[in-house]
Amino acid sequence: MNEDIPPFLRSAYNRLMDAIDDSATARIRAAKVREGDWDDLIDITDAIMERTAQLEDASPAIRAYAVRVAADECRWHEIESRCHPIPPEVDHIKSSGIYRWYPNATPPPAPEPDEPEPYRIPWE
Repeated sequence: MNEDIPPFLRSAYNRLMDAIDDSATARIRAAKVREGDWDDLIDITDAIMERTAQLEDASPAIRAYAVRVAADECRWHEIESRCHPIPPEVDHIKSSGIYRWYPNATPPPAPEPDEPEPYRIPWE
């Protein structure tokens, strides 16, 4: 088919065909991406919190909470409600744009129904 194209248009034709091929390749790659693969946030886990507490410059509050976690007194995802004051590391992690704070720690609340159930007459 390239022979049917006049010589002065072949360069433009080839660039157009290359762009179409690149687009097809991008479409195929996008189709292979599973949902969530593009999410680059780091999920905070107990292991990450434990390592944070073991850092040289870790605050005394987070180190004390790590001792409580090791003694099975509490869990890491409960640190905001069970530790006062909240360690600065927690504030830093939560305000950072690269971490997701314990996404699987507690289930989301059940949605409330928009309308109450209608009254139903029981069958006798």
